[in-house]
Amino acid sequence: MNRRPPNPSPLVAETETIPLPGDSTLLLRNNIENEVVALDISAPFGARDEPCDKAGLTTLALQMLSRGTERRSDYEIAVALESIGAAFSTDAGKDRVSLRLLSTAPNFTSALEIVREMLSQPAFPPDLYEVEKDILVKEIREDLDSPLTAAFRLFQKNLFENHPYGHPSSGTAETVSALERDEVRNHLTNRFGQQCLSLGLVGNLAQEEVLPPLERLLESLPEVDLLCDTEQPAAPGHSASVCEERDTEAECLVYGFPVPGFRDPRYPAWKILDSIVGGSMDSRLFSEFREKRGLVYQIGSTLPPLEWQSYFAIYLTSTPDNHAEILECLQAEIDRLKDTVPDSDEVERARRFLKGTFLMSQERNADQAHLLSRYHSLGLGIDFIDRYPRMLDEVSPQDIQQVAGEYLNDPLLAVVGPTKK
Repeated sequence: MNRRPPNPSPLVAETETIPLPGDSTLLLRNNIENEVVALDISAPFGARDEPCDKAGLTTLALQMLSRGTERRSDYEIAVALESIGAAFSTDAGKDRVSLRLLSTAPNFTSALEIVREMLSQPAFPPDLYEVEKDILVKEIREDLDSPLTAAFRLFQKNLFENHPYGHPSSGTAETVSALERDEVRNHLTNRFGQQCLSLGLVGNLAQEEVLPPLERLLESLPEVDLLCDTEQPAAPGHSASVCEERDTEAECLVYGFPVPGFRDPRYPAWKILDSIVGGSMDSRLFSEFREKRGLVYQIGSTLPPLEWQSYFAIYLTSTPDNHAEILECLQAEIDRLKDTVPDSDEVERARRFLKGTFLMSQERNADQAHLLSRYHSLGLGIDFIDRYPRMLDEVSPQDIQQVAGEYLNDPLLAVVGPTKK
């Protein structure tokens, strides 16, 4: 007997897919519940397209968009947006670039015209370029003041070796300091064009109201070459341990494994595994390491949503005196995942947690616009919003043991802590 697919959610059912110039696509949901309009533009490139010695190129280029155009200064841009209650932001992810505009329905066209000007006529004033570069370098250094952040950087660098996935999207202090204004500007104009953009738009606006200004925006952008020369990363096939010494009392560890990216059909099984191990207050790690043994100050796990290849990692902060016992306990937890099928109740709790948080991530217009543009840009289709919860429902306890046994075999350990005596 064939099972009928469930009815689509309102977000998916009410979204129109509309072709735009340059093989771009508008994903429009008319939401009459409020006057907030959210536009999220996803472009098919990201930090992974940067050479390792140019890390931070995309982040710096995007931050310069609001620093002035051929017609307006950065102050005039800020005042123009503020005067109509609009806000503009950017994000340089590893796999995709996002531009986000929040406005009200009556002022959407005016706000979009300002964005069009920033994208088509960026000035990159030399003095403000140096200011913005200095700000980014300072932020990078401040981030690394956190030993746990430094441990993650060390882990990613060694896991992905010479691949761009191995450097932070913001770059390093050394690479950003060496970036020249012209190469940053050229990177933006050579990569961000009218081709293959995914535009998610949610708000109380009809198609005939948004199409003309969006078409003007796209027609003002150049045609660009979207070919990417970056090869997918190769997973290391051996265990390793790396250490960075610091004058601190605490010791931060990141202990992880290379795993497939989120396009892998077993991604939902990995999400449930991550939730069971360290994704909540009743997770195995929190219960065993903190509540029962008192070994750590903080502990958790992570599974970044990277497209080509990801990693499953456990992170924690403790003292050097607990180092040996922690490593033994970590290996015991990994062996438990590989050797024992998890309890069905434990799997169901993790499933409910993931489905609940995913649903809550769709509450605001901006959240919905982002999901629409991102999933369309990644080729998953906007119906992934509905398919993902069903995929979680299909994961069995045996699936979790299977992926653990296949991939959790060659750990990489990154440690940032005090000098060993």
